[in-house]
Amino acid sequence: MTIAGRKLQHFHIAAFFRSREEEYEVLGSYIREGIDAGEKAIHICDPLLKHDHLQHLERMGVPTGDCMRTGQLEVMGWNEAYLKEGRFDGDSMMALLEEAVMTSRAEGFSRVRMMGHMEWALEERPGAARFIDYEFRVNHLLNRLQQPAICVYDLNRFNGTSVMDVLRAHPYALVDGVVRENPYYVPPEELSTRDRRS
Repeated sequence: MTIAGRKLQHFHIAAFFRSREEEYEVLGSYIREGIDAGEKAIHICDPLLKHDHLQHLERMGVPTGDCMRTGQLEVMGWNEAYLKEGRFDGDSMMALLEEAVMTSRAEGFSRVRMMGHMEWALEERPGAARFIDYEFRVNHLLNRLQQPAICVYDLNRFNGTSVMDVLRAHPYALVDGVVRENPYYVPPEELSTRDRRS
């Protein structure tokens, strides 16, 4: 699996962008590679921007109509995922991800490439403030399932403190179109030790 021209060994990537144009330009190869290989794609975005997201996919050469009819592409609003029932619950979200992967495998897809826009975490919804805890915990799930997920962050919306928290939770970071092993990453098992010291 490659993203921005680099092969990855981990499955959890934080991607930081300053514009939607930059986002789709950089992530285009990751998305198309999976579609061309016959893999499943699950994208979670702002429900108000689902149509815009599909238009961007079309412009990068993804036949969205065909892919959605066959079940290869699923585009969900974050009200159907992260903020289901109007609140965020990390356990429920991880259960949803695992169920999606198991269902996709049963349908014959060898891999599921997931991508989630994260601006929902800025909304004043119950549980949303605990999204960083979820970001740490989901590492174990993605490693166990061996499925990749890209968490997309708009640098115009998230402040420096939030960005540093996000970096601590992801083994890889994609910044300025380049994927790097993230030197700020703290493995979950080390995090619990540090928390006990503080």
